[in-house]
Amino acid sequence: MKTDFKFIKSESFRKWVVLARRRAKRPDIARGKEPICPFCSGREALTPKEVYRKGQGKENMPGWQIRVVPNKYPFAPVHELIIHSPAHKDDFFTYKTNLIADIFRVFKERYCYWEKEGQVLILHNSGIEAGESLPHSHSQLVVIPNNIPLDSPKAINPENIIHESGFFAIFAPKASSWPYEVWFLPRQRGNYFGEIDNAEIKDLASTFSKTLLKLKKIQGKDFPFNFYIYPGKDWYLRLIPRLKVPGGFELGSGIFVNTQAPEETARELAW
Repeated sequence: MKTDFKFIKSESFRKWVVLARRRAKRPDIARGKEPICPFCSGREALTPKEVYRKGQGKENMPGWQIRVVPNKYPFAPVHELIIHSPAHKDDFFTYKTNLIADIFRVFKERYCYWEKEGQVLILHNSGIEAGESLPHSHSQLVVIPNNIPLDSPKAINPENIIHESGFFAIFAPKASSWPYEVWFLPRQRGNYFGEIDNAEIKDLASTFSKTLLKLKKIQGKDFPFNFYIYPGKDWYLRLIPRLKVPGGFELGSGIFVNTQAPEETARELAW
């Protein structure tokens, strides 16, 4: 299939960029381009043919609980959409813990399916300010060629600990770039995400949900956020509330200004 994107190495910026002109045509609620929702049950024909489903029903027909389809507007050789639920208005703020665990299990299955093809990055955008283009909750899986170095930070030892569960340390790093940034780090270090087991998935779903709802209580409402799962060895999940917009200093220097002390985040979220 002919692609309409390419990875470009910028010598002046010392970074890689992706040129993907076709993505400008995608529906985007931030620009008032929201179509009839293609992710709702009964509208399976509006998406590319599914590559995975959890639930009942025939392929590309209703009956699914979680559905995975290729992105119509990709920016990488492999770019999938993981549709969390047929319910249009539900999201991580309203999902039951069991559903969040099922979503994370699908993350693992798709990670394992693609891990030999490159660096598998799983990410989620919630809210216009976080880059969400369609309001029906979904996550994305992108496979990045191995020769392209990623700029995401490597795992660190826990600091400003919020909670320690049976399987995870939940903490706010001292060098957090964003207000109320939270990391979920496995206590069993050195593994890839594809090695997570069912007990860890249940624990991650529970601690993630509880942390998100505690943040919602502090903010007094749903708030925009991103999370991603580090694709390499010694994985972690990084939750980034989008409570500020990077300014000129941050764009010009690459140095982020955090208006919330991480130790305060740990105190406010501790349980």
